Amino acid sequence: MFTNPNAQITVQIISTKGVIRSKNLISKLTEMGLNFKISPGVVPNEIDFQSGAIHSALLSKLICQRNMRLGEVGCAIAHKNAISNFLDSDKKFGIIFEDDAEIIADFNLDTISKVLDSSVPIVIVLGWIPGFAVAKRQHVLLSEEPIELITSPTCTFAYAINRPAAKLIIGGREKIIDLADWPIYTLNKVTFFAIDSHSPWVTANHDPKFSTIGERATSISTSPLRIAASRIRLGSSLIALMLFSKSNYLNVSLKQIVHRLFIRDMLYKYGKSQVSKKTSSNNVIPLPVKFKKILEILKFD
Repeated sequence: MFTNPNAQITVQIISTKGVIRSKNLISKLTEMGLNFKISPGVVPNEIDFQSGAIHSALLSKLICQRNMRLGEVGCAIAHKNAISNFLDSDKKFGIIFEDDAEIIADFNLDTISKVLDSSVPIVIVLGWIPGFAVAKRQHVLLSEEPIELITSPTCTFAYAINRPAAKLIIGGREKIIDLADWPIYTLNKVTFFAIDSHSPWVTANHDPKFSTIGERATSISTSPLRIAASRIRLGSSLIALMLFSKSNYLNVSLKQIVHRLFIRDMLYKYGKSQVSKKTSSNNVIPLPVKFKKILEILKFD
């Protein structure tokens, strides 16, 4: 049992202009006896963004299959800054919140430290959107233990991280090439865990009107021509990223490229089909047998 969690854990809140959107984050952290620091959010300069000084427009478009937004680049930089702050501290573990996170149950800090206390890069995702993540294997219902995931969930707004994972993320690349949650070079290297929905610790006061990013969702075209063009673009991106990887211009593996362009998207679409569109809870759903066999053949499991 932690007698002084502040001796081992550093807690940060990413906040733009010092405005905390959460209704209870500060009060709950204080109630739990956790000290915290504000890690400033980042609103990039438009000129730096357009010139490519802070992100690689080419690589990010190949990876994300679209142009990154100014706010997305700022969000990615802000998270890297917070993770870097954690590494600069003398603490063993870090917990990072975006400022719209809301704590709905006291954290089990012993559980967090038990999972993170490893030489393996590990992230425990505490809160994310759109409300689902896919487990790597069948998990025990009503278990209090974090559940290992097959891939990283999207739109993470609260997470705990150990030093090996932080070093991997910070050392990935100077310029932003992918979304904050989680860059291509973390895939198959960072082990992700999540807290299930039966006893969640965190939710979010999420409102796109107050977000520096806004809604990421894009319309899905049913036009045969657009679908064909999308598939051609995806195939071209795969080839280009493979060439960049072989030339060492991009320090990622073929496995990570395939995971980012195909596997994560496949699991994302499966997850969306399993939960209500209106859900706000964080459900961890089991990996279906047919997907598990495919991943085993591809050696992704």
